[in-house]
Amino acid sequence: MPPLFADASRWLIPLPPIWLLGVASLGVVLLAVACWWGLSLGAPRVAAEARASLRDGFLGPLAWLLLTFAAIAISFTPLLGLPLPPDFAVSDSSALAQFGRSLARMTSVNDFRQTAQVPPGAELQAIPLQFRPQELARIELESDQPLIVRTQQPVEGFALEKSPDVVLQPGQPWVWERTDGATNPFLGTTAKLEATSDVTEPANLAIRWELAAEHPQAAILPWAFAVLTCLLAGYAAFRLGCGRVAAIAAATTKEAIGQPLFAVVIVAGIVMVISFLVIPYNTFGEDVKMYKDSGLTLIKVLALLTVVWTAGVAVSEEIEGRTALTVLSKPLTRWQFVLGKFAGLVLVALLVFLILGSVLLAATNLKVVYDARESAKVPPVWWECADEMITVVPGLALAFLETVVMAAIALAASTRLGTVANLILCFAVYALGHLVPLIVQSSVGKFAIVRFTGRLFATILPVLDHFTVEAAVVGGVPVPWDYLGWAALYAALYSAVAILVALVLFQHRDLA
Repeated sequence: MPPLFADASRWLIPLPPIWLLGVASLGVVLLAVACWWGLSLGAPRVAAEARASLRDGFLGPLAWLLLTFAAIAISFTPLLGLPLPPDFAVSDSSALAQFGRSLARMTSVNDFRQTAQVPPGAELQAIPLQFRPQELARIELESDQPLIVRTQQPVEGFALEKSPDVVLQPGQPWVWERTDGATNPFLGTTAKLEATSDVTEPANLAIRWELAAEHPQAAILPWAFAVLTCLLAGYAAFRLGCGRVAAIAAATTKEAIGQPLFAVVIVAGIVMVISFLVIPYNTFGEDVKMYKDSGLTLIKVLALLTVVWTAGVAVSEEIEGRTALTVLSKPLTRWQFVLGKFAGLVLVALLVFLILGSVLLAATNLKVVYDARESAKVPPVWWECADEMITVVPGLALAFLETVVMAAIALAASTRLGTVANLILCFAVYALGHLVPLIVQSSVGKFAIVRFTGRLFATILPVLDHFTVEAAVVGGVPVPWDYLGWAALYAALYSAVAILVALVLFQHRDLA
């Protein structure tokens, strides 16, 4: 076999996490088609509206993104059905089999009990257990007589340190729980115990165990499916429940996508995210962390640029060109116009994050394999690639919330300023917003003017540092769910205040 293809199977390792995203996308596409078919039978007008929404600027690009990932999932399914190379997995089962076992375990009962009787004087009596060692989360052994229990038996191909035998005393249970760094008491693909008794009475051995998914990373599939389904359902509810506001949002999104800047941002973002794969960061084997940091920063900056530019084009230029006056001559209020513009800006930012974020997630898996090859490390396994990919998601979510806050500020500024002035103001607010903690610290001085300035900035400007978690993403520190919730609440409150300011400024703006 030529050297180029001699180890081609190693490059299949980063595919399973991407395949999981593709299967989730395929499921959403099939669900959407089924819903549309049902509506076409029971509510033809709603079905026609759903079909027309594919051309409104947001749903069309999202549909193409989902179809692309669905095609990837269908294309690579045969490859993932092949057994993994022996040096990548504990067993020779395929990635598809591992997905199936893990997903089934997530939705099944995981608490089991078994009782075995050990006769007097027994030596290494085998007690088979009905579970796979890779799924063991907790096991407890308790006996009414003294026993010596062996958990590990020699397995060919394993050179791990042997676990010591368990010495059980009556009323003193032995417990093992899966924690970071804990050595599994069982080896191989089957589990069994060997009990030895030195007493003259039979011993009753009670065994209780709990199982967990062998690869919890397989939860990417249901989570991605749930998020995408909620996204489509929320957008459908927005279209049906807020007709006029949704019409303005759709027009804003369509206008933004038609601008050359949007195409430049998407193409440049994809090219740069992919090119970052081969850039040497000189971090002594930590290039993956720097890659995630660079990718998150790039996507955030490109999204901010797109949103601020769209706010200037969609609001200030419409006011100056008398287009807004024509729109408001229809049965449409000014607050509906402002809310529709803000919703359109949010949808534009969401499109940028969905497209470029998907590329970053997929490329992160490739970067793990590439970095291991370049650094002469042990070849990674697919769940290690998935772990690195999962850590990027909180960073993308918080960066999107930061972009929403800046969209509200850009909308308020665009009611009075032109496009160029709006760009300058927004990026000044962005820079100062990240410096608010330093400004607050500097306000502790003795000078009254310094204290007043620091408190003023801290009160008026958004604290954008709340949305910066690149350090946690780079360090592999998990971001708590409650932190994401509080950040979302802060973004919603500040955006609401900025929109109220925009309504006040636009309400008194002369459009004639």
